[in-house]
Amino acid sequence: MTAIGQTEAALAQLQASAPIGRVVIKISPDMKAWQNTAADVQVRDGDVLFVPKKAGYVMVNGQVFNPTAIGYRPGHSAKWYLSQAGGVTQLADKKAVFVIRADGSVIAAKNNSDGWWGGDPMSATLRAGDTIVVPEKAPKIGGRNWALIMQSASMVSSVALAVAYIHP
Repeated sequence: MTAIGQTEAALAQLQASAPIGRVVIKISPDMKAWQNTAADVQVRDGDVLFVPKKAGYVMVNGQVFNPTAIGYRPGHSAKWYLSQAGGVTQLADKKAVFVIRADGSVIAAKNNSDGWWGGDPMSATLRAGDTIVVPEKAPKIGGRNWALIMQSASMVSSVALAVAYIHP
């Protein structure tokens, strides 16, 4: 019942939030090198381009002893930054650690054939503004994997929402 309540609360929060689109754009100073290529992103009326100031830190979030911002030091890996945050807790899922680059791209341990994900986040040399995320292990309840239960609940709620949308 708790899991269903949490799922319903998460769905309500998602419904109340406006969707935010984010596109990773890599722009080189030589405009003619990427003009009229796949890297040349079309901008439409109403689009907003936001170029953040360069951060002087790396964020460490999730299951670490001291989630914090750590001053950026060139040449250091995610493993080094995790050690500066006190290391991972016993609840950490070490195999699922990922890095969100300041430009919005992601480095995750699980490799995907489309090339959007991939690499070794722990040995990746981080840049200013990057964020390390250490997720929590899914607890096992009664021999069943909690993650599987949550995925099933998510799928059922998605189908229910789709049916409710189609048949008002």
